[in-house]
Amino acid sequence: QTLAAYSYLPGIATAVGPTTMIKYAAEYAVGMFSMEAFYLVLCLGIGIALGLGDNNEATARLGQGVNVIVSGLLYYFAWKFFTSAPARRRLDEGESIVTAGFIQVFRTAKGIKNHYSSTLGYFLLAVMFCDAGHGAFTLIAVTYLAEVCNIKGQQLGFIFLLILLSTIPGSYFGAWVSKKTSPKTSIQIQLISIISFNFLAFLTMTNPEPEFLPYLYGSIWGMLLGWFYPAETAIFSMVQPKGQESELTGIFMYSAQILSWLPTLIFTIMNESDIHMKWGGMFV
Repeated sequence: QTLAAYSYLPGIATAVGPTTMIKYAAEYAVGMFSMEAFYLVLCLGIGIALGLGDNNEATARLGQGVNVIVSGLLYYFAWKFFTSAPARRRLDEGESIVTAGFIQVFRTAKGIKNHYSSTLGYFLLAVMFCDAGHGAFTLIAVTYLAEVCNIKGQQLGFIFLLILLSTIPGSYFGAWVSKKTSPKTSIQIQLISIISFNFLAFLTMTNPEPEFLPYLYGSIWGMLLGWFYPAETAIFSMVQPKGQESELTGIFMYSAQILSWLPTLIFTIMNESDIHMKWGGMFV
């Protein structure tokens, strides 16, 4: 689903230009985060109505059940409104569909190294590490808030709702910075900001008191996360060579996931070694 959706982005960027694409990337992120917030509100509302309280296991089961219903409906509409696109390539005589993809990906990787290493190559390398860190935030934050700040169940849900709602102004703010400077400069500022703020947040939020800190820091984290993804999407849509959108989108998605295990692994190793979780959080 994500691969198919992102494959359309380079063509859209070419058609509308960089400035409009920055706006579209922000609106896409706002729509995505808004739907996540709606899903969370729906789960919280059902949980409160059923009296689940701090029953984490029952809340998780409820969330998965709602996810199946909501995602199934939205997947139908997503595929319905995707426009058709002609095939970029056809198999030559004697080629096998089983091996053709692997051969083409090897050629593309070689082409990126030889011709686009200073642009697309560096971007994909940055994606490996940046997406791993941002993607691990949710998993690490849940553990940290539960174990260090003693926040569980529905209270944890409300904090994540605040984070999701804060991504909306963050997306628009990131788009504004991108237009005033460039998407590259915007994401550089964002990365410096979130690294600095992580150090501040995990150094000062080391116990359940004061109770307002997780909410305050959650709103700032949400702003920074909302800033990151539209800027990354805008850059991705503008640096691709024409004619290989789906293939390069696959490489982009692979780059975004290949190191996703690393931050949580290091966080777990540090935690199991009796190192305070704040140091693991700052590492992310």
